[in-house]
Amino acid sequence: MPRMPLPPPLPDPLSSRPFSRRDAERARVPSGRLRNKDVVRPFRGVQATSLPISVEERCRAYAVRMRPGEFFTHVTAAQLHGLPLPAALEHHERVHVGALHPAGAPIGRGVVGHRLRVPPRLVDLEGLSVVDAVDAWCQLAPALALDDLVIAADFVLTQRGAAARLDLRAAAERPGRPAGGKLLRALPETRPGSRSPGETRTRLVLVRAGIPEPELNAPILDRRGSLLGHGDLVWRRPRVVVEYEGDQHRTDRAQFRYDIERYEQFRDAGWTVVRVTADDLLPSRRSLLVERVRRRLTLQ
Repeated sequence: MPRMPLPPPLPDPLSSRPFSRRDAERARVPSGRLRNKDVVRPFRGVQATSLPISVEERCRAYAVRMRPGEFFTHVTAAQLHGLPLPAALEHHERVHVGALHPAGAPIGRGVVGHRLRVPPRLVDLEGLSVVDAVDAWCQLAPALALDDLVIAADFVLTQRGAAARLDLRAAAERPGRPAGGKLLRALPETRPGSRSPGETRTRLVLVRAGIPEPELNAPILDRRGSLLGHGDLVWRRPRVVVEYEGDQHRTDRAQFRYDIERYEQFRDAGWTVVRVTADDLLPSRRSLLVERVRRRLTLQ
């Protein structure tokens, strides 16, 4: 049986980005060509030559069909801003799209629509209209645990500086804010300087147990004043540094070797290094971590 001829290639730029039927008509692509198997439909009214994988790719595909005034919001906005999220939301595949009342909430396959009554602050992220990170943090409150809200706020403060705390508080205090009480409970525990969720969780466990507040990602100097590196959680007077080690510290060979060399340099300079992993933060092991750090702080 003779092979079916391959369909003609789509013209540029349709072959390299998502497009609408109107785009295809303008490019004079026959409607029958869009029924070939090399054309997929990630959203209603959107065609592409490959399925979008990343959150940015999904958003750019959906943007083809967005109505004027719509914007990306909630989980999708948080993902686009890089806010750290729990694993269940980190890989959330549906796109959250908002519209202002009285417009209706967007609907469709692969979409979670929201109708907002108060206009959020919007930013342009390389052509995508997205709710500002502060508003995205607030929108996550009903879905996130308190510690996860602290982690996300730490990220915002680290990116924007301590002055962003005023923005976070103002947004959390907005009348009618869903789960506003939870946001206000999270704010006093937030700090700028944390570079990972593990660092924030470690700090929360220790400080809640009465350990003094550490410096975050603070410089460690040798006896001549030369910089050796930065410690995750630093208590300067007793010369104690706590380092949180995620899996990448174990699986990345270069990172593993760098860590060993850095910790040895810290110790040579008279610092005590306490290494922490996710297992130490389990409820059954937190007290052991607290006592280990407390001993290091009091025995120096």
